[in-house]
Amino acid sequence: MVVELPEQFLSWNYHPRRENARQFLKGKHEHDMNKFFLEGTRHNPALCTAHQRDDGSIYVNAKIVGAGYVLKKERLSAAVEAFKWHLIEGDKLFGEAGTDKGKIDEAAKQYQREAMLLFMEHLYLPKEKARAYVDFTKMSTIELAKGRAWSSQHTWNIVQRNRNACLLFYRPPSISFEIHGWIDIYTEGPYYEFVNAVHDSFHYAPERLWLNRPVYIFNVEEAYDNSPALKAFGTKIA
Repeated sequence: MVVELPEQFLSWNYHPRRENARQFLKGKHEHDMNKFFLEGTRHNPALCTAHQRDDGSIYVNAKIVGAGYVLKKERLSAAVEAFKWHLIEGDKLFGEAGTDKGKIDEAAKQYQREAMLLFMEHLYLPKEKARAYVDFTKMSTIELAKGRAWSSQHTWNIVQRNRNACLLFYRPPSISFEIHGWIDIYTEGPYYEFVNAVHDSFHYAPERLWLNRPVYIFNVEEAYDNSPALKAFGTKIA
């Protein structure tokens, strides 16, 4: 059974992302890159997976991923169209920049600024509006290694046999959350299009080979506060 991510987690992980986008638009991250990278810990948990080998032993893997949020199903279509339009405009923008490094840098800044505006409009919403639009029983990530022949593809191989997984978030020195659930894999459809489009709206990809980039939708079953605080140390919060 899925549960919603608790407010204790969202107040650290989801709600600050809107303010981070606002600070990005103001250019504040350029003045303190250390803080900018530290803020990235909200986005980059370890995805932990495992399966049982034929000999009975357990094979375990973990990798750092970019974990985002997804909208409720009835909200996906309009957002996908907005993000896809941004991708098309991005192709024009970078095409006009050609091979001039200065122009490419300026195009990248404009592209990412416009992405942040889209995030604030469609995904990272004010607290009073967020629950009506965002499905907080889920998180998402992309299997970027699938399209790389040289990759070990450990996670991809494991989830073909076992979909149970864990997301482990850590922000030094003392914030940590552990989210348990199971993974659904999408290679087409609204979730697939939305998550890939959100990713590429900030990380420009001129050759968007989405067929080699499956989307993992992580369904939340339990959440724990693993922080070294008096009422934490693995306390179940959802």
